[in-house]
Amino acid sequence: MKLMSHAALVAILATGVGAAVVATPAVAQKKKGKEDAAPQLNLSEAIRKPVAAAQAAIAAKDNTTALTQIAAAEAVAKSDDDRYAVAALKLPLVAADPDRTKLIEVLDVLVANPKTPPADLPRYTYFRGALPFEQKKYADALPYLTKARDMGYQDSNLSLQIAQALIETGNVPGGIAEIDKAITAEEAAGRKAPQAWYDYAIARLYSAKQADQTAAWLQRSVKAYPTAQNWRKVILVYRDAHDQKAAKPLDNGQRLDLFRLMRATKALADQSDYLEYADLAYRAGLPYEAKAVVTEGKATGKIPATSASGTRLLSDSEAAIKADAPLATIEKQAQSGNGKAAMGAADVNLALGNNAKAAELYKLALSKGGVDTAEANLRLGQALTLAGDQAGARAAFQGVTTAPRSEIAGFWTQWMEIAPSMTGA
Repeated sequence: MKLMSHAALVAILATGVGAAVVATPAVAQKKKGKEDAAPQLNLSEAIRKPVAAAQAAIAAKDNTTALTQIAAAEAVAKSDDDRYAVAALKLPLVAADPDRTKLIEVLDVLVANPKTPPADLPRYTYFRGALPFEQKKYADALPYLTKARDMGYQDSNLSLQIAQALIETGNVPGGIAEIDKAITAEEAAGRKAPQAWYDYAIARLYSAKQADQTAAWLQRSVKAYPTAQNWRKVILVYRDAHDQKAAKPLDNGQRLDLFRLMRATKALADQSDYLEYADLAYRAGLPYEAKAVVTEGKATGKIPATSASGTRLLSDSEAAIKADAPLATIEKQAQSGNGKAAMGAADVNLALGNNAKAAELYKLALSKGGVDTAEANLRLGQALTLAGDQAGARAAFQGVTTAPRSEIAGFWTQWMEIAPSMTGA
């Protein structure tokens, strides 16, 4: 978040200042009865001549002479009126100077001076904070930015600046709460918050090793920006954040469920994605899925025809399929066996893309018992999502209540609800 250009800065800071602001009492008297934001100043005798000369120079656009006369006035300033007059004349001139230190010094005078018009004070206070913010001096910036907002100052950057200042000074929860407020305000105004706001929150939560909060913000990110590229980024960041936090990283089954989501959202990006996914499926005893993934990767050109790893995985998967029992036999065993047999048959059907049949068998496994109910409900939700049964899928995902599978279910739910046209048999 960069501060505005010199030209824009001058235009905003100069509003309401200049010759009229430091009018002598005689001039002010002529305006009596008219609405005028300028303070009534009682300038000391010694300062009137250099102030008048500075005003004339400013009107003639002779900034060099104006600054010389302002320096002379500053040297003899005695009262708050005098000091306000000097600072008000000086403000637009130093605002154009690349050396922001000079501008900060003038703003310090204006912010503290009782003669500064109340209508101008929020603006000056904001820029007194925005300038050190620009220099990454967040501890200096934060009190002024917060005070400016309390005064009612409006700026599209303000909430985000406060958020970043809080985070960079160690208050990550406070900063994230500010970003949340900013996004909510944008939505209330009928606008969409920039993806960069979500990315910033996610990055800072990830760095703070706040895995649960990271997962929640990742879900918000893909809800707002459900692109394939964002889905891939979100899933990979979630996986890495969980591994970073947990004593026990995601197991292979959970990783496989994430890869299935990447495939569903068309977020598999390169040979590495396809081969890691296929290898996980193969080692899970699902050669049908491994073969389908490698075949898809080759068809899209993501796995080169010359890939030795891809060729080997495809060959191994085809051999395992030939050695496996027929699907009809597997399904028959599911009916007569225990919950684990039904779960295995359901997994095979899910791998084959027989989503309605897979859902039926996952329900059977849950009714027989002896299976991980969180895993079974998560897979049931996947099968129903891909079969186009959103209501059933939502109920299944809601039955997954333990992390990390509950978080994975949350991602599947997000995709199902924001891209219904992409789901279906």
